Amino acid sequence: MNYKNSYLLKVYLLTALLAMPFQLFAQYQASPDQVLSLSLQEAMELAVDQNFRLEQAGYDVDKTKAQFRQTNAVFLPQVSFEYNAISTDDPLNVFGFKLKQEVVSQQDFNPVLLNDPDAYENYSAKFEVRQPLINPDMFLQRSAMKSQLNSVNEQLEGTKNYVRYQVRQQYYNLILHIEQIEVLESALKTAGEHRRQAQNYFEEGLISKEDYLSAKVYELDMESRMLQTKNALDKVQEDMALLLGLEGDITVQPTDELNYELQADAAVATNDFEVNNAQTRAIDYKVQAAKKMVRASEFSFIPKINLFGSYEFNDNDFAGFDASSYMIGANLRWDIFSGFSKVGKVMEAKADYRKAQSMQESHRLDQENKVRQAMRSIDHATKQIALTEQAIEQSTEDVKIRTNRYVEGMERTTDLLEAETKLAEAKLKNVMALYQYNMSIAALEMLLENDLKN
Repeated sequence: MNYKNSYLLKVYLLTALLAMPFQLFAQYQASPDQVLSLSLQEAMELAVDQNFRLEQAGYDVDKTKAQFRQTNAVFLPQVSFEYNAISTDDPLNVFGFKLKQEVVSQQDFNPVLLNDPDAYENYSAKFEVRQPLINPDMFLQRSAMKSQLNSVNEQLEGTKNYVRYQVRQQYYNLILHIEQIEVLESALKTAGEHRRQAQNYFEEGLISKEDYLSAKVYELDMESRMLQTKNALDKVQEDMALLLGLEGDITVQPTDELNYELQADAAVATNDFEVNNAQTRAIDYKVQAAKKMVRASEFSFIPKINLFGSYEFNDNDFAGFDASSYMIGANLRWDIFSGFSKVGKVMEAKADYRKAQSMQESHRLDQENKVRQAMRSIDHATKQIALTEQAIEQSTEDVKIRTNRYVEGMERTTDLLEAETKLAEAKLKNVMALYQYNMSIAALEMLLENDLKN
């Protein structure tokens, strides 16, 4: 009996252990608010794997690869097979089919039969090969499509860089709002203490109602700012989840912090830079493709030479292959005048080329401006960090002095609250300066495709 109970207990425990992973998975799936702790690097890697925009850019590359593969027809043969079943009493076709079937006899030359034949059937099977030989415009079109393929590959890489930048932006946004909430929570806690203290002083007749109401209004203002910041944090969380290809109810918990690293300043303290990122290279390839299309349209005026060949079976019975014949040859085609359609295509290609050149120059100037703006932003954020750190230090000391004076009845409530407000604002400005510094570094690294920390 004891052995039986022991056996049942072991079976129960084994079943519970096997079922545990499924239960945990079900709980994870069913949880409405899931927390996902990620470092910045992990978040960027996840976005590269799951971001919808990158997925769509990958399909654009696949589409262009397919288009480039179609240009193999420039030098590869085209092979076709066809089978025809025909019944006719047309005099010319009847005699021709008999010739193809190799069944013409002396009586077939009878004028009566030639002029008014009975219905006749022909079954033909034909293999045909067409081999392109000299088509210079198509060769240039293939080369242009190759440049276009290079362009979309660079666009994909540029999209990856931009998605990484967006992830950094939202990741730093998460840290910014979380730290803002921490500052506001501390300020709100202090405001609550001051409000309770002011209420006690007011009830004891030590301060006026105006001072008490000022403390209460300050607390309400902190609560309002807290609600606004939490609402903004929820939106950033949803945007971050979308970037990572996750459901909107998943909460991303940053494990990194906003850093201030001085070595980054030295890396960008120069105006000697060259913007050569993936987006720039993509536009360069587009210009190359447009230039090749101009040449292709101009070469369309040159004659084309192609080879062809066929092998044919004809029979008066279905699926019969008694008579056979072949044909090989070369074709030279020169469209001397095409109603100005080719001239118009040359003009169109040149317009596209000039437009691509204009876009290239505009993009270059825009990228250089953005690099300079990022450099200025880094310099400004660096100075702001130093100033806000001094402001925090001074405001902290000022609040400490005023609190002591307030306890002794030598300071007005409004003056103390003003000092508290300045301290909270200094902390919020410091967090914002750190955010601006890190975002400027991220923008510069995206533009220059260079890790400034290394």
